[in-house]
Amino acid sequence: MEQFLIILILLELFEISWQKGKNFRDYINNLFFFYKKSIFIFILLHPTLYFVMFSQIALQNYSFLASMLVLIKVFDIGFKISLMDKIYNQKDLGAFKPLLEANYPLSKGVKGAGLIIYPAIFFFAFS
Repeated sequence: MEQFLIILILLELFEISWQKGKNFRDYINNLFFFYKKSIFIFILLHPTLYFVMFSQIALQNYSFLASMLVLIKVFDIGFKISLMDKIYNQKDLGAFKPLLEANYPLSKGVKGAGLIIYPAIFFFAFS
């Protein structure tokens, strides 16, 4: 189980490394750079989703928390795709207009939240 947790943390570090941006607009632009290349590339750049599903099968753990972690990961990717579609295809910023127009820097806490949240859920789900 410890090896799985270490692998998840390393994969989260990979995701953080490519999902970078000084502010919210840079973050979304970086995501869109990969999304416009191919939606499949974009989805493949989220290996933690596949690792959590693999862990669930390998460890035969279909508990509520383990399943919720998979759902959170799926909703996270879906939300990013939906957000990019609204911004770049529909040109509708909606509630995100203030975030996109302002240059508020993203704190390290926001950038690294997944590095704390997802491994913690994983630990409780699989221990």
